[in-house]
Amino acid sequence: MNESAIHSAVIAHWRSCGLPNTLVATLPNMGAMGQHGLTKGLPDLMVLCPSIGVGFIELKTDKGRISEAQAAFKERCILLGIPHAITRGRDEPIAILEQWNVVRRGK
Repeated sequence: MNESAIHSAVIAHWRSCGLPNTLVATLPNMGAMGQHGLTKGLPDLMVLCPSIGVGFIELKTDKGRISEAQAAFKERCILLGIPHAITRGRDEPIAILEQWNVVRRGK
């Protein structure tokens, strides 16, 4: 499964199983090359929910690697106490959304 398919699956899951007062939004930052407002290293998804406030999820394929800019963003989140997860495949990001009480837990 490529990263685009993972992305689509996670957003579709939130749309069908998302809890009230939550938001999972794409950060359209692919190829941030000097365009205004784009910053290298931003994660794929921003998550808003009552349990954590704001959090971020980086989506990767099973073989994908994080860039230096993505690692630096993660470290900044850790320093600021902001939840951040680097996930692989379709199931890991959905499990994070379940842990953060953004979607109903699977049965």
